[in-house]
Amino acid sequence: MSKWTNEQIIEILKNLSDQLGRKKLSKTDVASVISPSTVTSRFGNVGNALEAAGLERTDCAEHFRNRRPELTPDQLFEALCRLEAHLGHEPTYPECSAKGQYSVTPYRTRFGKWPDVLAHYRKWKAENEHPLSGISAQGMRDGNDASETVVLDDQPAGRIPAPSAGASKTKPAGQFYGEPIEFRGLRHAPINEQGVVFLFGMVSAELGFHIEAVQQGFPDCEGKYLYDAKKNLWAKARIEFEYKASSFNSHCHDPSQCDFIVCWVNDWPECPVQVIELRTEILRLPSRIELRTEILRLPSPR
Repeated sequence: MSKWTNEQIIEILKNLSDQLGRKKLSKTDVASVISPSTVTSRFGNVGNALEAAGLERTDCAEHFRNRRPELTPDQLFEALCRLEAHLGHEPTYPECSAKGQYSVTPYRTRFGKWPDVLAHYRKWKAENEHPLSGISAQGMRDGNDASETVVLDDQPAGRIPAPSAGASKTKPAGQFYGEPIEFRGLRHAPINEQGVVFLFGMVSAELGFHIEAVQQGFPDCEGKYLYDAKKNLWAKARIEFEYKASSFNSHCHDPSQCDFIVCWVNDWPECPVQVIELRTEILRLPSRIELRTEILRLPSPR
């Protein structure tokens, strides 16, 4: 638990408000005087702490609106269309992040997870009858936020540039893989949330969970978990999947509406929600499915 008390955090926020001369504080303002994770561990999220201090809360959507001009769906999808013409296939999440005109943030903010972004993108293409052959990978729009803009023909330092005119063309990898783990049928570690969902499905029963529904929207999964093995008591489990536990906070989820975060990497030691780090949990389980000797026997539904 944080070394700061609720009263001390409230006093810090009030003093910051007085120094800045305004009642509305952003998460960046708060981070300048105290770690947001410390505030979250006490109040659930930064907004709740601001309200407790008698200040105005700034939600995540407003934070993004204030940080950069809001892009229209046409602007976002035209940029994806240009990237698709450049790649020769629909952009993946890593490809959009590395090579797209805009980062993945405005897409995720407006449309949700990447499969949902692509679903909206395909619908937009069908409605606009936008032929890929008529879209050039060049001609990026001017006047966009520099932090969001990446011009394909002039890659920033640290990114692999496009092949020169005389260079031999190589087929894009199209897929990246995590570290080799050879866990049952899964050869590589997850590198995204979808991989976490798949791996959790493989071991959820052995970890004491009875899954009832997996859904889009928060929380990702609902079920029950074995609360007391001796008395065979089960409790409700609201589960959110993340690749890294800290993404739960950056996605502005409400900790009071979630019981477990299932992730591959637990990078949030002060998380107010119980975290299940799969890369640690699978070390306690046999790596080959035929070597399993004891598996939790779930009771039949009544």
